[in-house]
Amino acid sequence: MEYTLKEEIQDKFLQISESISIIEERCKNIQQVDDFLLSPWGMTILDACIMRIQVIGETIKAIDDKTQKNFLKDYPQIPWTKVIGLRNIISHEYANIDYEIIWVVIQKHLPPLKETVEQIIKDLS
Repeated sequence: MEYTLKEEIQDKFLQISESISIIEERCKNIQQVDDFLLSPWGMTILDACIMRIQVIGETIKAIDDKTQKNFLKDYPQIPWTKVIGLRNIISHEYANIDYEIIWVVIQKHLPPLKETVEQIIKDLS
């Protein structure tokens, strides 16, 4: 069976949705950034969430490349280049990551991303 571009893109958005759900689950008992920083287990959770954010950015970059930058522009409510930019920072400047920014991303920017990703998956169905 041939795997169409539409199916491939939908699969990638399903992967993004899964990563968002994992981040939400891991952070459900976190109230502030210090909750991560006060224990080794908190840092493990933070590192795992950062890795998932990196995966989200990498997957979005792959979608953008695969669609020659023609797909994501239909969903301008998300600053896609900033998502990819955060992925680049995580990938290339890990030691300089600002945990406050990561916490803001988790708290304020993942919910609208999740909503948009769910809409995209629906639109592709």
